[in-house]
Amino acid sequence: MPLEVEKDVKLKSSARVVLRRILAMAVPYRGYLAAGVAMGMAMSALNLLRPYIVGSSLTVTLDALQGGRWDWETVRPLVWWLAVLVAVTAMVVTVEYANSIVMVHFRMKILTDLRHQLYRKILGQSFSYFDHQDTGQLINRTIGDVNVLRTFYTLVIVRGAETSLLILGAIGALLVLDWRVAVVAALFIPVYAVAMVAYARRLHPQFHDMRTELDRSTQILSENVQGVQVVRAFGREPEEIKRFETSVRAVLERWIRLAKSFALFQPGITLVGEFGLLAMLGAASYRAIEGTLAVGMIYTVFRWSRMLTDNMGNIGKMTATIQQSLVSAERVFEILDTPAEICQPGSPSPMPEGRGHVVFENVAFGYNDGEPILANVNLDIPAGTNVALVGPTGSGKSSLIKLLPRFYDPKEGRILIDGADIRDLNLEQLRAEIGFVFQDTFLFSASLAENIAFGVPAAERKAIEEAAHRARVDEFAEAFEQGYDTSVGERGISLSGGQRQRVAIARALLMDPRILILDDATASVDAETERGIQDNLAVVMKDRTTFIIAHRATTVKRADLVVVVDGGRIVQQGTHRTLMAEDGPYRDFIQMQWHLGTDVEEGDA
Repeated sequence: MPLEVEKDVKLKSSARVVLRRILAMAVPYRGYLAAGVAMGMAMSALNLLRPYIVGSSLTVTLDALQGGRWDWETVRPLVWWLAVLVAVTAMVVTVEYANSIVMVHFRMKILTDLRHQLYRKILGQSFSYFDHQDTGQLINRTIGDVNVLRTFYTLVIVRGAETSLLILGAIGALLVLDWRVAVVAALFIPVYAVAMVAYARRLHPQFHDMRTELDRSTQILSENVQGVQVVRAFGREPEEIKRFETSVRAVLERWIRLAKSFALFQPGITLVGEFGLLAMLGAASYRAIEGTLAVGMIYTVFRWSRMLTDNMGNIGKMTATIQQSLVSAERVFEILDTPAEICQPGSPSPMPEGRGHVVFENVAFGYNDGEPILANVNLDIPAGTNVALVGPTGSGKSSLIKLLPRFYDPKEGRILIDGADIRDLNLEQLRAEIGFVFQDTFLFSASLAENIAFGVPAAERKAIEEAAHRARVDEFAEAFEQGYDTSVGERGISLSGGQRQRVAIARALLMDPRILILDDATASVDAETERGIQDNLAVVMKDRTTFIIAHRATTVKRADLVVVVDGGRIVQQGTHRTLMAEDGPYRDFIQMQWHLGTDVEEGDA
């Protein structure tokens, strides 16, 4: 029991903090907010005035009918009240129109800023962040949860001020008209307050469960759209459809649970409102019978009472909106508050002069604490050296080269480029000096030229085509009707795996980096194409430090230095010839390729 109380207190404190942050986002646009609130208050005042005008008109009419006279003298007050009513109604319509325009600007500017912040934050996150995040969840929070907040800024902030003024105004007006009727109205307010608190406590966890399950269904959809070829290849459509339907049903169940909460609350509030309305009308009628209240004012009391009960009911709807917004805001702020593990140094140093001298000093690394991937790695790579990294799958080759551009930071030791610790360097300048071709090639839904120039958007067409020629992209690009302006489709779906890798190589070459990293970059091309690419790369790699992860002996033999990685440690290093003279894993690797019929000269084996 004490645990539950502590958790409840923490939740309330958190809710207050989140609510303050939601409101703080409106501060830059307080001019729009002030205008919206002012117009909302003006509409409230005018709407409070209308029942009094109608009630006065009825009183004048009844007085005229009871007096038996129907001439200009008796009708003139009625005409005056009706003219005032038309004027007030016209003012309400005008102010309401202006208010709607202002509020669209207000909420959309806030949400646009918030989406920009989220997008910048997500793109600025470290690779380790995405290792533990679902794509569907990030998309759902950036789009769905931000859209929920749109309702908050419209319904709660501005409409909330308008509603509060109508409630206070209605009680105040009743108090001025007849304090006894106002006392009857005030008796029902505590009932509303208790109901609102109970309602809020019930809704918050339900909204949280619903958004979490919605994340899950979005993730399933995202995975199956991206992996549709795998799903179809293995005939898994029925199972994946069933998995998605199960998640969607879970979302539906949570919505039904929320709907039950709504259904339980709203009729109860309506019932309380109707009892309150009857009580106030009864009090007004009694006062009219006593002769202390004009008969026409019974209508005014009815309208003000209805405003009071309706707007108390609106607060119930706002309570639901607030709870839903708090859940969505918590999820959005969770992204914004997650610090990036890899970030710009406090006082970054510029990239030093040099040609790419790389040193690994006692480097240790692991993706998770207590699970080392690399241990005691020491390497000294002179500038301009072509390094081949060889080793079995999972030995740590890709992890090693991902430390160079600071996709991850080592747990121990340091990495130097031209004498400078990479953790002290300007992050943007560091990555601009490293061209990276990933093992899993990703292309954007754009043209061939735009994908090649992704790292250098201002590149001239001639430079783009030169990089494409070196990576042998021109061999298939020129066959397309639109050449380099051909769209490759989402994720480069219109190209083969080998063609996508060649585009990725051209993209890296165009950057003209100090250090070039090819993570199994020619794995998806045939041996003949690989030889052609390697011949072209030989010119590019001359006097440029290059790291190549390769599983083909023909690629490894070209390297100036071969580094053999096994179990996260460097077990051999040297030239192809010197390592072949040793009894070790490298010679086993070459001999295995020869026995498998890979393009290796028999003398090498």
